[in-house]
Amino acid sequence: MTDTAAPAVLHVLDGPEPPGAYGELEPSSPPLIDDEGRVRLSFSRVDTYGNCPTKFRYAYVDRLPGQPGPHLSFGTSVHAALETFYDRKLPDCPSEEDLLGYLYDAWDSSGFVELSREEQLAFYRHAQDALRRFHRRAAPTYRLPADTEAWFELPIGELATVVGSIDRVDVDDDGELHVIDYKTNRKVKNRERVAGSLQLAIYALACEHLYGRLPATVCLDFVVAGVEVRVGIDELDLDAARAAVTETAEGVLAARYDPTPNRLCDWCDFRALCPAWGGAPDAELLGPAVTELTRLRRQVARDVRALRELEAGVASASESLRERGLDPVDPPDGRAREAASGTS
Repeated sequence: MTDTAAPAVLHVLDGPEPPGAYGELEPSSPPLIDDEGRVRLSFSRVDTYGNCPTKFRYAYVDRLPGQPGPHLSFGTSVHAALETFYDRKLPDCPSEEDLLGYLYDAWDSSGFVELSREEQLAFYRHAQDALRRFHRRAAPTYRLPADTEAWFELPIGELATVVGSIDRVDVDDDGELHVIDYKTNRKVKNRERVAGSLQLAIYALACEHLYGRLPATVCLDFVVAGVEVRVGIDELDLDAARAAVTETAEGVLAARYDPTPNRLCDWCDFRALCPAWGGAPDAELLGPAVTELTRLRRQVARDVRALRELEAGVASASESLRERGLDPVDPPDGRAREAASGTS
C-alpha cells in the first residue's frame, strides 16, 4: 500500500532536512514569533535577554539545549509537590505525610544523573525538610486558593505576548486576590528587591488579564528558608515591566544579540560558544546539541515507522470487518476508511 494521498510527506534523512520535508507539520512561523507576528516571551526570556542577548539567542532562538542541573530539578520537584498540595477539591489540609508523598511522586531526577547516590539522597532529604517546614507554616491557616499554576497569555502592546503560569493565586474573605510565587534558592530577597521584581510585576498584570482586576498583594515565598516577603500592588512598577517586555520584543525583531559579559557568565551553558569568551563552534562544543539532534531524528524515524505500520494494520482490519458486513469506526482523520477504499 502506498501513501500517495498523505497530507504530509514525512522524510527522515541522515543530514539536515530540506525546507518542507515534513509537509504541514513544519512550523508556520520563525522561532518565538506567533502567527500574529508577536514575539512570544516569558519572564525568564525577558530576564535572560536583559542579562545577555547572546545567551537569549542560543537558548530561545537557536534552541540549543542546556545542561540539566540538580538545582533546577530540585525546584521543579518542590513546585510540583506544592501544586498538588493546593490543587484540591476538598478544603481539608493534606497531612505532612501527604505532602511528602506528593514530592515522591513528582521527583524529577533528570538533573541528578551526574551525582552520586549519596548526593542525590542529600538533595531529596533537603526537599523533604523544606516541605516539612512549609507544612508547619501553611497548615494552621490552610485554605483552597483561587487557582494554582494559572496559565496566562498576556498581550503587551503591539509587539509581544507574555506567557507563563502563576504558582498560586489566593483569594481572601473580601474577594481580594493575592499572587504567590515559590522560590527554592536559599537566599532571601529583601522587601525592596521583591517590590522591584520584574516577575511579580508581570504576574500582577497577568492576574488582571485573567481575573479582571489587579491583585492586592504579590509575594515571594522562599520555601527553603521558610520566609514570605509580601508587598502591596502600589509598590510595583507596572509601567517598567511593560517597557522591559517591549524592549525585549524590539531587540528580538531587530535580531540584536550582542554579548554582555557579566557575573553570570561562569554558570552559562553557552560560554564555550560565546564570542565574548573566544569560543568557536565545532563538533565538540556543539556536542549536547548534536546529541539531542541525533536523538530526535531517531525518535522521528521510529514514530514514522510505527505510524505507518499501525495505519496499515487498521486499514487491513477495517477491510476485514467490511467483508463481514460490519462498519468499522474510523480514526479521527478518516485515514483508515480512505486506505481501505484504495484512495491512499
